[in-house]
Amino acid sequence: MGKTISPKLPKAKTEKPNPTTKSGQPSSVSPLQRFEKSMVIDYEKWHDGIGYDIDAIRLASHSDRKAIEQMLIQHSPRDWRDIEALAEINTKTAQDAIKNAVKNPNPDVRVAVTRFAPNLVTNRERSQSIIEALQHAEVFGGLSQVLDDIETYHPREGKEALMRGLLNRKGDVAVLFAAMLFYMYGEAKEPFDMQQRPFFLRFNTENREERVQAFRELCKKLCINPKKYLSSK
Repeated sequence: MGKTISPKLPKAKTEKPNPTTKSGQPSSVSPLQRFEKSMVIDYEKWHDGIGYDIDAIRLASHSDRKAIEQMLIQHSPRDWRDIEALAEINTKTAQDAIKNAVKNPNPDVRVAVTRFAPNLVTNRERSQSIIEALQHAEVFGGLSQVLDDIETYHPREGKEALMRGLLNRKGDVAVLFAAMLFYMYGEAKEPFDMQQRPFFLRFNTENREERVQAFRELCKKLCINPKKYLSSK
């Protein structure tokens, strides 16, 4: 689900104590070092969608925050985690970097802008970012993030993209789209209703006839006219 930008950071430069270890002794690792270490993304962090150490930003001194901000701004290629962290920092410089990321070629990054800093983009920009991600993002390439966003913000164009994706996207993606549509239309209490999983899994096929049959059944359940989707390419 989307997040909002935190309040502006205080201007005080008071140094904050380092976090303590389990033994209660002060840690020798500073918040800056903690954050820098968290920027190293291994397979587990990538696969599970684990972000940077946001708590380290909250513990950081004013000077360490500035250093973290510069690391994020200079980081390339841009990652969705950069956007989340910049939104936490929330300075004018950080906000400018977030606004520039709206045009980033990586849909994962664009979706992160609408998730973590929705007040910095227009509704049109947010909707366009969602639509493009629904059309092209993969399961481990931004799709889970856009589905999180669309749980609470689902413009009409987003529903249309989900419907067309049921017919045109890969099977594993179509399964998630079917589950989200059930949730958006009030036929499920959560974005992926496990009780209806057997039906959703019917979309995980590249057989056109099987996909169309499942699509027709979904439309019947959700009281949607399937004709305009089936008549278009």
